[in-house]
Amino acid sequence: MYAYYGKEKIRMQPLHLLMERGHSCKLADIVKKCLRLDLLEKVTMKKNSALMMVVLLLMAVVLTGCASDDNQAATRTITDMAGNTVEIPASPQKIATMTGPSYEMVFMLGGKDKIGLVRSDHATGYPLALLTNSDLPNYPTIKGVGPQTPVNAEQFLDAGVDLVLYYNNAAELEKFKMAGIPAVVVNTTTTVPTTTEEYFEQSSANLKLLSEILGGEAVERYEKWYAYLTKNVELIAERTKDIKEEDRPVVYWGNTWGTNILSSYSRGTRDFEMELCGGTLVAPQEGGQFPEINKEQLLEWNPDIIFVDNHGNAPELVIEDMYSNKNWESLSAVQNKQLYRIPSGVFFMDKGSTNTLVLLWTAKVLHPDLFADIDMIKELQYYYSTFYDYDLSEEEAQKILEGWVDAENLVR
Repeated sequence: MYAYYGKEKIRMQPLHLLMERGHSCKLADIVKKCLRLDLLEKVTMKKNSALMMVVLLLMAVVLTGCASDDNQAATRTITDMAGNTVEIPASPQKIATMTGPSYEMVFMLGGKDKIGLVRSDHATGYPLALLTNSDLPNYPTIKGVGPQTPVNAEQFLDAGVDLVLYYNNAAELEKFKMAGIPAVVVNTTTTVPTTTEEYFEQSSANLKLLSEILGGEAVERYEKWYAYLTKNVELIAERTKDIKEEDRPVVYWGNTWGTNILSSYSRGTRDFEMELCGGTLVAPQEGGQFPEINKEQLLEWNPDIIFVDNHGNAPELVIEDMYSNKNWESLSAVQNKQLYRIPSGVFFMDKGSTNTLVLLWTAKVLHPDLFADIDMIKELQYYYSTFYDYDLSEEEAQKILEGWVDAENLVR
């Protein structure tokens, strides 16, 4: 159903959805205003009688519930990762997890029953997501969602979501606002850490925000995760603090698209993480989210180690190509067979909550002698049992370390 205010066509949300989202008192305010003669004259419907029936129904159902709703605080205000002040449901029940790691983080925080819409690639393309959550294939899905993709707010209204976790895209966020759906920005980095304290704050900010949004058990899970992160960072820092500069391997991190190893990341957070793990990162200083270098630059850097992540869906092809392609035969990493595929995760392991595992893995790759006692199989089993409530077998853990991804179904 649509209402017209002046010349603007506005979709009216179903009453039961508005009531579920805790908007009854706001709805009552609208009803009261619409009952004023001057506003009624401005509102037109295809059938005026239908409008009056709606108004009477709202008066009967909505106004009687306002006193109790006021007492129960149906909404609350939070500040998201972009600094936006957003009014959200006090207890969201149908969350749309649209940014890359957002499904993994909500799931890790114990919010699987509060997920109301997922990206289609999240529902089909990540074997570990399916392994840890048997309900995932039953969630409503949406295709074609990305940082710069135009939003169709109708799809979110039809799914009945009461909160959207989204990218920092002002134009698309405005569409959610116009549709009356709260949208919270997550996974936005605003500063580059230079100290351990800054790193803790930045790397935990998204999970902390989501735990506060979910409340209850999520807060306890976040605190346990933060303790695990702290333990790992302090352990790594203690062991790498005295490594001399000449003993720190030079590392290039390829964010591959297809078989293109020249797509990367700007230095940002990875710079601090690589230093923490006892390495020296070579990367573009700037250039957007996924800057691309040229072949000459990579040859000049001549890294000792190259990490190939799973973002581009074909890391094994990248590694095979680099070992066989004469363009790369002079690279130290190629000559010494030091190309490593980033392990897999419920999302990508180096994003979301599992980045703390990647720190351990990175430190062990860079300095195997210093971290010989770290058993990544056991670390993975602990993490999955503690934070995903799933008992991971040794075979499954080994597949994670080898890169367990369903590339065919990763298309958004």
